[in-house]
Order: sequence, then structure tokens, then C-alpha cells
Amino acid sequence: MTRTLFALCRVDGQNVVRRVPLEAGVQPEVAGIFDQQEQAFFEGKDEPVAFTGSWKPDGNELLCINDPALLAQLNGTLVNGAGAYERLDISDYSNAGIKALFMHSEQIDNGILIQKFRTSQYLQRKWLTLTFSDNQFGKLDDDGFSFDDRLGAVVQNDSVMFVSFHVLRSFLTVQQHFAEATAQEVQDFADHESFHHEDETKFEANMDERCRKLIRGIHRSNVLRDHAAAEIIEKAGTVGLELGEQDGKIVLPSEKRDLKIVLSFLEESVYKGVFSGDTLMTNSKRPVA
Repeated sequence: MTRTLFALCRVDGQNVVRRVPLEAGVQPEVAGIFDQQEQAFFEGKDEPVAFTGSWKPDGNELLCINDPALLAQLNGTLVNGAGAYERLDISDYSNAGIKALFMHSEQIDNGILIQKFRTSQYLQRKWLTLTFSDNQFGKLDDDGFSFDDRLGAVVQNDSVMFVSFHVLRSFLTVQQHFAEATAQEVQDFADHESFHHEDETKFEANMDERCRKLIRGIHRSNVLRDHAAAEIIEKAGTVGLELGEQDGKIVLPSEKRDLKIVLSFLEESVYKGVFSGDTLMTNSKRPVA
């Protein structure tokens, strides 16, 4: 059975699926690209592990999010058939809104193979795109696009498997699975009685995505509720980390690098090497058991 190429597009603020019509001779080549990328996606990977936002995968790991509502639109293509979807039109490329290209898998039951789509993949005759043939360059006569060189995700039933959350959120609305601290949570953290600020203005300026994620983790762990400042400072010493202290409070440094070290310790991302004895910081917090 012919496998249809689909595009996931963002049109007027809504995700829509479009059918990408292919010439008969091109369709097998496109399917071959997706098949090769599917093999590469799973090569050397263990069973997927549930994504919590707390660690980055190792080379042998796939992450997984289970979200039936999120994937319902994509899964609908498995039962609706190509004829249920409008054709993709890129004659007005700025309004096409392509976020991803996808095709059904022949190897996985109810599997959907998804590539991220970047604006740079558009090939526009408007901007004089050159093609190479017979040892010379000619002008592209029609609009088109290229394919990415890898899969960004694979859907199976109500789960989506991936390696990079950054790539995944470029085409699926999954931000709720990777929550940063809200403005109020950041403010509550800043105002907590356990802290003394070196410079409150710089603290606010230092609040990048990583800092807000760390504060979110601290907020969820209730570490500031369960442990007094003096106890936290003492525990930091056990891993070779000296926290600043002012009037019995933990000092929040004005330098972003130093602030992230303090936040990482509070979020339990700082540890002491068993053999080296060095104080280390990690982005990976997957539990051992």
C-alpha cells in the first residue's frame, strides 16, 4: 500500500495536517529516506524511559512521553486515510506553516515517523535557488523543500519517543511536560527567608531558562520547607561546596555562574565524586533505582 507523506502545519494558531502529494516515482525514494532514518533512530537504543524533565538521555537512551490528547491528531492519519486531508500548498510559503513532515512506519504497528521542519528547508524560486545538472548550475523553476537528515520523534499509539526535547517542542506542544518556574515561583524563591541577595537586580537579570528550571525543581522538592538555611549550608560542606552565609542566611551570588552552582545544589544536581573527591555538577538526574 502506498505510504502518504504528511505535513504538520501551524495555521491561524492551530495545528493542521496536510497531505503532501508525490509523483509515483518519487514516493518510494521518500519512503526509503524515512525507513533509513527509522533504523538509525533506534540503532543502539534501549527501551524508552519516561521523560520527567530531570535528565538528558545517554547515547543508548530514548525518552518517552505518554499523552493521548497530544498525539490524537497524528494518530488520526492512521485511520482517516490520505483523502481526508487537504493538499499542502507552498506557493505562499510564509503561510504554509510547516512544522514537521511525517510518514507512517512499515516496521512498527501504529508507528509514525516525524522529521522536524526548518524554514531554511524551503527552496524558493523567488530567491534564485540553483540546481546542479550536467556539470552546470541552473535556476530552480518551482518552489520546493528539502528533507531533514534524521527523525525528531517516533509516535506509537499514545506515546512519543525522542532524544531531544528541544527538537520535539519545535513541532509538538509539550511545554507542560518541561515546566519552568513561573514568575510568581521565582519571586517566592527570591523572597524566601533562607536567602540573602548580593544584588537583587542582578538576580532578576540572571533568570535564564536553566535557572528557572532549577528553581522549579527546588519548588517541587520542598527542600526549603523541610531544611533550614543552617542545615543546607552544612550539607553543602559534605560535598565540598562552600555556600556563602550572611546573618544566618544563604547568600545568592550576583554572578550567574556562581548562582547556578547554588541553585544546582539545592536542586540536588551537585555531588562529590566517590574516587576523585571532586565536587561535580550534573545535568542528568535519572534515579539509579
